[in-house]
Amino acid sequence: MRYFTLLLLLAVFGTTMAQNAPKAKEILDKIAAKVKAYPAVEVIFTMTMENKAENIRESHNGQAWMKGNMYKINLMETENYYDGKVIYNYMPEVGEVNIKNPSEEEEGFLNPTTLFDIHNLNFEQKLVSNDNGVTYIELYPKEQKNIEKIGIWVNTKDSSIQKVTSHEKEGNAITIAITSLKSMEPVPSDAFFKFDPAKHPEVEIIDMR
Repeated sequence: MRYFTLLLLLAVFGTTMAQNAPKAKEILDKIAAKVKAYPAVEVIFTMTMENKAENIRESHNGQAWMKGNMYKINLMETENYYDGKVIYNYMPEVGEVNIKNPSEEEEGFLNPTTLFDIHNLNFEQKLVSNDNGVTYIELYPKEQKNIEKIGIWVNTKDSSIQKVTSHEKEGNAITIAITSLKSMEPVPSDAFFKFDPAKHPEVEIIDMR
């Protein structure tokens, strides 16, 4: 889940990944300025998982809400919450919610503000193309990671991220295509990003903290 969260955050805040690429910076700073101005963000997306060697391809529609370092993601019949301190994974069909504290590594993935610190992320950037109003940028991890490279497609006409693809060393590719990204009105309270047991008294709570 943590790699998916990073990928989704890159799709929203991916602008900061290319600050060292001068040609990309001017284009991507427009997106950063727009997204930073939103007090909270709602994202509608499609996630596609593919492994050509194993002939696997499946797509899932999802929705995410972000505010500060908090988020809620609905994907694959699971509701995932992060209230800035605790992770909640709620599975309605199973009638179960798992609660845990994020590890130090996970906190880095879960906090959107870390995406504005390129030194911590340790990615090298390459501006591959800029044609017909679409800029394509590739990111390569400087340290040994499961992720081999990340591709970001930017629509320069309206300063928006079209999609982000992560290529893993095992041959898996995860693509997040953004359908809609907009400011949330009204801005949700912090409680929106926390699972409420009182509203689900029948759910089994597995507290792993």
